[in-house]
Amino acid sequence: MGDDGHTLSLFPGTDIVHEEKKWVESFFLQSQNMYRISLTKSITNRSALVAFLTTGKNKAVALKQVIEGSYNPDLYPSQVIKPSNGELHWFVDEDAAGLL
Repeated sequence: MGDDGHTLSLFPGTDIVHEEKKWVESFFLQSQNMYRISLTKSITNRSALVAFLTTGKNKAVALKQVIEGSYNPDLYPSQVIKPSNGELHWFVDEDAAGLL
């Protein structure tokens, strides 16, 4: 997970966060001035196991919001990752978990 709460290429404020039908989508990410290709939540949430790796103090605020905050995927897209019949695991270091 990124320090802005993104995962895959699901960035805050992008339409792909809300994609329901497509499994993969491409789009232009203005903030990085580049095209991105990403799996969507539709296919990711069908996985048997999803693992997040989150390290560093710069991710502590986003991690707290994703795990304990109100559901707001436009600000914290990682919140849309919820495997329907699978497992979700978080691997975090002490710095990232510092606010939990």
